[in-house]
Amino acid sequence: MQSPQTVARHVGKVLEVVERKTQLGPDASSQRLMRSWQRSLNTHQVDPARVNTPRIVTSQELREHRDRLEAFMRISREGIDRLHAQVLPANYCVLMTDGAGITLDYRTVPSLEKEFREQGFRPGTCWSEDTEGTCGVGTSLIDGQPTLVHRDEHFRTHNIAFTCSSAPIFGMEDSPIAILDASALHSPTGRDSQALVFRMVIERAQQIENAFAYYTLRPYWVLQCGRLAEYLSVQTDYLIGFDENGRIMGGNRRAKLELFTRDGTPPEFIHDLFECTAHDILATAHGRPGQAFPLRIQGSGERLFANLHSPALRKRTSIRPEPEMVRQELAKREPKEHLRGFSHLAIEDVRLRDNVERALKIANRDIPAMLLGETGTGKEAFSRAIHDYSERRDKPFVALNCAAIPENLIESELFGYRDGAFTGARNKGARGKILQADGGTLFLDEIGDMPLQLQCRLLRVLAEGEVLPLGAETPIPVNLHIICATHQNLPELVREGRFREDLYYRLNAAVFMLPPLRERTDIGQVIDKVLRDESAAMGREGQELDSEVRRALEQYEWPGNIRQLRHAMRYACAIADGNALRPEHFPPEIFSAASDCMTPPNMPPMDRTPLQMPAMARPAAPSAPRTPVSMTDAEATLRAQMIETLRRNQWQVKKSAEELGMSRATFYRKLDKLQIVPPNRRDGW
Repeated sequence: MQSPQTVARHVGKVLEVVERKTQLGPDASSQRLMRSWQRSLNTHQVDPARVNTPRIVTSQELREHRDRLEAFMRISREGIDRLHAQVLPANYCVLMTDGAGITLDYRTVPSLEKEFREQGFRPGTCWSEDTEGTCGVGTSLIDGQPTLVHRDEHFRTHNIAFTCSSAPIFGMEDSPIAILDASALHSPTGRDSQALVFRMVIERAQQIENAFAYYTLRPYWVLQCGRLAEYLSVQTDYLIGFDENGRIMGGNRRAKLELFTRDGTPPEFIHDLFECTAHDILATAHGRPGQAFPLRIQGSGERLFANLHSPALRKRTSIRPEPEMVRQELAKREPKEHLRGFSHLAIEDVRLRDNVERALKIANRDIPAMLLGETGTGKEAFSRAIHDYSERRDKPFVALNCAAIPENLIESELFGYRDGAFTGARNKGARGKILQADGGTLFLDEIGDMPLQLQCRLLRVLAEGEVLPLGAETPIPVNLHIICATHQNLPELVREGRFREDLYYRLNAAVFMLPPLRERTDIGQVIDKVLRDESAAMGREGQELDSEVRRALEQYEWPGNIRQLRHAMRYACAIADGNALRPEHFPPEIFSAASDCMTPPNMPPMDRTPLQMPAMARPAAPSAPRTPVSMTDAEATLRAQMIETLRRNQWQVKKSAEELGMSRATFYRKLDKLQIVPPNRRDGW
């Protein structure tokens, strides 16, 4: 806790810098920090005198943030461990945040763990600039540059004893997806004392960034390039991915900044970048396996050395396009052509198959799609399937989670910006998600979290087919298919004034309700598919569920739906010693919940006996009438539909539940909630 004198002194310094434009220092980094102080006070309205610890999100929110970067976190873990080993002797902790500034991964100092925790250094802490003011993580996210914030260069008084060295890690879309940071609670007064740690953080962040770029490009041929052949095995300058036609599919950030934009026009094919064709590269690499070979850059003749890595997820293919006759023959052999794009999904559920059939009809129409459903029900997978079926399948599929990006960044992320559009903007500007998806599909997840002022701009894109990047004067035409998803009640948001009514009706043309896993009639097939996927990913093909596990998985509620099932199955596949997956390999709550839902042993089989309400659903006192429930229109419609189905099936639960596409457990819950009582339990039915 800072003394009142320290607080007053720091607040006075903040006012001097922000209001009277007093310089923090002579170098460029000091100018950046001064601009950050100005944003913190004037834009974010952070109170510099506030001395409480930073905001910490709930465990559920933390899990959701981690889920969004699951693959990235797995790849970054080794880099975090190595940096921690380097700085631990000097009592530095290491943390990794996502693009919202939420701490996802953390390494502490064992001897100072309690003190670090008391100061807010722990998983789930939010270090964004709009909540903490100037700090290493938050300012790096805003500026997109490595940032050293030393002691009283922090904006909030609570943080002025810390020193923070942070570096952004960029994804393939040229925006920071994470921040790597090393922080100490106490450090020497001189800023120069942090130079070595700052450099370590930058170098490790670049290594993680390159590793993730290589992971993202792994479906393609990947050139690993550098200026010295001898260093290629330990250092990567450039990564360039290209497909079997020689078309450049992407690269790491350094390749984009130094190679792809050197002449103003990004190269489309390998021969646009180098003085050779993709055929030449394949032939050279084949003739010198494992050895670096030289390449010369078009125009300048500058020489690089390269190694070639083959695609990781598919067979090696010829660089020549398939002949038309071959493509036609493959098309003839392709089974279930009408389900192309959806064939990898489990779609035996009646409602899901109905969704698929409707999706096939609108995939090639200019009709926005809205996917509704609980978190984890597979909305992004369904939207990608629509794209893969459509005529746009050879064009980009671009996804943006509106809830995962800070509100002050989502506008530039979605619409892009021209150079110099705002402080910290990159020199050559940036293409937003809308322009990246031009010709293809844009998937906007959690559309209900989109800020109100951006909804008007999105409406203009839909209405006029053009986008105006930040700072630009001339709109750019775009042609794309919009698919949105949300788990929120958009009509309620409209009534509350939090979502534009005109945008809602524009997006609400084709609505698909994805059922939760617990209500799917094909839950057994979903479980089998997830088991196959996860056991194959672990290299453990042949693993099987024992009967008790299968029964429990089919009866569990799955509040996290398919995502939760996948995580539980992945863990079980990883820790099982043999091929049999038993109860001890899964979270215990799955089995405790399943036992609660078991049918009483003396209860007659449900497929032959008319409906009997389970004991836990029966009123405690039959003579005391239940209070009528207040129903929505949808619930009233469902109640009438259930009663009609039950009557037609002589009140047999199993048959009625299957006909309505529900599991029996869900059917019983609906019966109780909607107060549907069998005729032998109520007079005058």
